[in-house]
Amino acid sequence: MKRFDITRVAYFLYCLIKRSGFAHAEFLKKRNCFDAMGEKCFFQPYNLPADSKLIRFGNNVVVASNVSFICHDVIHHMFNGLENGESIATYRDVIDIKDNVLIGANSTILAGVTIGTNSIIAAGAIVTSDVLEGTIVGGVPAKEIGRFDDMRKQRKEYSQREYVGLNKSDMIEKLWNLHDNRYQGGL
Repeated sequence: MKRFDITRVAYFLYCLIKRSGFAHAEFLKKRNCFDAMGEKCFFQPYNLPADSKLIRFGNNVVVASNVSFICHDVIHHMFNGLENGESIATYRDVIDIKDNVLIGANSTILAGVTIGTNSIIAAGAIVTSDVLEGTIVGGVPAKEIGRFDDMRKQRKEYSQREYVGLNKSDMIEKLWNLHDNRYQGGL
């Protein structure tokens, strides 16, 4: 088994024991799994990308569950199987994630992409091109759907609601009551 394969297995087992994305990030940083990983990173996926040395994380990067980083493709296998005898190389490129970035669950980031500072990738997005600083992108392929500063303002307002500081069971009851009141007349 290659050293990187052993690290992948060790990481998966570590994820089963330690559930914290902050602990996952520290495990990966300590083992130098990526080209770089900044401070205060959170890494929730259980799978480690195959070409992880082609990925760089800035500071305060949050990666949610089931995010895929694709730094190479396999189309060369199909092209090389054509009867004309061509020899096509594997395409590889880097993924560069700047500071203060959230990558939502089940997103895919493709090779050659830079995600700018203060950006959010919505859950389920497929990012095929660069993400500009201060934007929120979502969809397939990912397109701008909002602004980082607007989302930050919305979450600050949410943080002021009376139920945010409640214990979990009281908060759940309050949220269901609010929901039921909102939809009393149906949809």
